[in-house]
Amino acid sequence: MKNKLSKGIKIMIIIALLATLLTGCQSEPTSVDYDDTINEEGSNEPVYGGEITVAFQSAPDNFDPDHPSADWVVTAVTNHAYEGLFEFSANNEAIPHLAESYTVIDDGKAYEIVLRKGVKFHDGEEMKAEDVKASMERWFKVNPAGAAIAHSLVGIDIIDDYKILVKFDEVYSPFINILASPVSRQKMLVKKKEIIDKFGESIITEHIGTGPFYFDEIVMGQKVVLKKYEDYTHVELEPSGLSGKRVAYLDQVTIEFVPEESVRVAGLQSAQFAFIDELSTDRYDEVENFPNISPTAANFGTIGVVAFNSGKSPFDDVNLRRSVAYAINPYDMAAAQVGDSKFWSVDDGSWFTEGSIWHDATAGEGIYDSQNIEKAKEFVRNSNYNGELITILGVRADMYMSNGALVLQNQLKDIGLNVEVQLYDRSTYSDYRKNGNWNITLSRWSDMNPDPQVFEPWTGTNGWITNWDDEDSRRMDEIFKRMEKEIDYDKRYEIVKEFYKEFWKSVPYIKVFNDKRLYGIQDNVRGYAGYGQPFFWNVWIED
Repeated sequence: MKNKLSKGIKIMIIIALLATLLTGCQSEPTSVDYDDTINEEGSNEPVYGGEITVAFQSAPDNFDPDHPSADWVVTAVTNHAYEGLFEFSANNEAIPHLAESYTVIDDGKAYEIVLRKGVKFHDGEEMKAEDVKASMERWFKVNPAGAAIAHSLVGIDIIDDYKILVKFDEVYSPFINILASPVSRQKMLVKKKEIIDKFGESIITEHIGTGPFYFDEIVMGQKVVLKKYEDYTHVELEPSGLSGKRVAYLDQVTIEFVPEESVRVAGLQSAQFAFIDELSTDRYDEVENFPNISPTAANFGTIGVVAFNSGKSPFDDVNLRRSVAYAINPYDMAAAQVGDSKFWSVDDGSWFTEGSIWHDATAGEGIYDSQNIEKAKEFVRNSNYNGELITILGVRADMYMSNGALVLQNQLKDIGLNVEVQLYDRSTYSDYRKNGNWNITLSRWSDMNPDPQVFEPWTGTNGWITNWDDEDSRRMDEIFKRMEKEIDYDKRYEIVKEFYKEFWKSVPYIKVFNDKRLYGIQDNVRGYAGYGQPFFWNVWIED
């Protein structure tokens, strides 16, 4: 078993400064080091056959991975059926997957991509360059990551059935990393040209991919049934992260959407579910004591985020956004949203964790983790805020979101803001957020970001969630424009530090803390990798 925390996983306590958490004194949370070895108990020889049922907390509105509403769950589900030209390894390197190779030409303005031969779609037809071109053209129009760079696209030429040429009018250095991005709403996944011709930019509801599983049944809001694709053609590389060989040992994976954690945990205990996501730290010890069941953590974690609707009053005012940054107590937020401090940390204002070439330990100095009520009130006084009602929008069944919203509400009331929490079902929440009927929402973003350029569609003018459009957003656009053209990594890092500085000056949204996503899994489920989002290729059932 990979990433067992106490049953087979080494937990290293790095820092423990004890103090009371919720009484005004802050404590530095324990930091956890997760051993990356697989449990050696029993046989590790893969076994073909069998079925499993897993339980995910959230039910998405659709399964179109390009659509701007696609979230973590959409990505986790569709990764089984769709694949990218490139996929990220466990070392955060973009590795050819449906692509065989690529060449950067014309001084970084063009990319020649050679495709693997013999890759079959789920209807038995071979993937060709026309499918990749159609998929990429739609990606540039619909997917937020693609749309963010579409202005630079000159065109996509088909050289032959297995080769395309992507041309830009200027250098775009992170192109391959963005194509492979494991973050929701970013990766370029290959679909059949026939399907794209049928749906265009509308939400795709017929799914034909190249992955090791295909969609056999979709019952919106309830479940997805994935079945093994017998003619799947895998890449001949060792598995690493999302890259490398994918084998469907299981005949079927049924994903049920179960919002209530108590139901998910009971189903895990009764063996109805082989795996459950979103295990709270409050239930960790309970699940650890279940026979033949283990809690497990993803190798990559998530980032708690407070996002503003910066496109409308009152948070189109940077001073009011800054007031929230100084009002937030990240320790109280993390304790409410995650729980046990073994599973979260308040580190620094960098969007990349220590060890990444893009990490900057000085990011956010003076504002991140710098709660100052009087300073926050001063920023309120310097803003245009006149006591109007501020709504924090959330999903009722999502305790991570709803608990955080209630704590944030109290923190903002302490600086004199008139705040109301509005909790809805996920569909209504999505409609409200899409239509701009909100002021603040809480989110949870992956920290397995492949490149700083991934923040462009979230952070620049009219970015996802924020709707930000002012002089500050256009200054951010200019920083990203220089970032995308710089090929030299040392020089690019200096631009990334500019991004951090401008970000924490204008705060279109706020990083609050880092945490680990916890899951529960049956011990007879072998081969589970625990990389980022859950996936069940290379997984088998041990007798």
